[in-house]
Amino acid sequence: MQRLLKLVPDWGNISVLAVALALLGVLTAALAMLQQVADIGTVTITYLIAVLFAATHGGVAVALITALVAIGAAAFFFYDPIYDFRVYNPIHLLDLVLFIMVAVVTGKLATDARKAKMREQADALRDALIGSVSHELRSPLASIIGSASILAGSPEIASNSRTLSLVQGMQEEAERLNTHIENLLDSTRISSEGIRPHLEWVDPGDIVNTAIEKKKRLLSSHQLDVSVQNDLPLVYVDPTLIEKALEHLIENAAKYSPPSSPIKVSAGLVGSVVELSVKDHGVGLAREDRDRIWERFYRSPRHRSTVGSGLGLWITRALVTACNGHVEASSGGIGRGATLSILLPVPQESNRPRGSETNGNEGEMP
Repeated sequence: MQRLLKLVPDWGNISVLAVALALLGVLTAALAMLQQVADIGTVTITYLIAVLFAATHGGVAVALITALVAIGAAAFFFYDPIYDFRVYNPIHLLDLVLFIMVAVVTGKLATDARKAKMREQADALRDALIGSVSHELRSPLASIIGSASILAGSPEIASNSRTLSLVQGMQEEAERLNTHIENLLDSTRISSEGIRPHLEWVDPGDIVNTAIEKKKRLLSSHQLDVSVQNDLPLVYVDPTLIEKALEHLIENAAKYSPPSSPIKVSAGLVGSVVELSVKDHGVGLAREDRDRIWERFYRSPRHRSTVGSGLGLWITRALVTACNGHVEASSGGIGRGATLSILLPVPQESNRPRGSETNGNEGEMP
């Protein structure tokens, strides 16, 4: 069936080819009339107009067909012997060869530009749809989370272990869904508006403590090990953005490591950078995943069944990059855990006394 479908012509491209060939006819007629009053020399460069039209609207194949027809028209109407496809003049032959080379390259570039524009439009439409749906979901979801929290604290529910378990499960799933929605909204804001960091001098230890406090409930089922090096230099970053980035790393470690397994969150000075890292003893990373995990919507084939949007680590990289830092991932292999790190540069100014005043406003997502 698929082979039969491939034989069905693409009528859109056929119509583009028809228009491109018609444009070649118009250009040929114009060149013929112009040649009556002036020696126009090389004519093939004019045919690039039709080739560009074919490439931007029909793709490389349509552009190549148009270029071949253009070569035939040039040889038949303008190069000796006239009204004959044979060409004997070496200069004319070279002109035709160069034309086909330029036409192919130009057609490829035009096609790439066309595809890039189509991807940009598709991404913009997807982001608009995601943003609209996510905003509509937030209000009812906030009501569900609030109601579940009140129910879990009521004496009647708390005294019944079975009912309490159901209510807590509902609350956890609602909070997980809320996290996914926040990731989607952050993703659309980053794509459409970019990130505007509000930089200030911050103690890396404070970033670690705040991120852990916000994810305390998620980490409660793991053995948490926190290690913060003494007398770390201050870093000049947006604390809100880096805290959010570190939260994503903690969520990732908790998601891909078994319950009760250890998770280590550390902060230390490595050369001229401060490294904030999260190490787990979970599923680990395959070699091909180490760089791709930071891509938008990337999900490893091994984890298709694991709930997630593939946005958390992409958002992490965007937030860290906005603060002039970068991210790294390392792993001993599949099943041997992973370490995800945020590396923040240490400016020379951070050597000032630790008690000096800091400037700047609290950072925020745009």
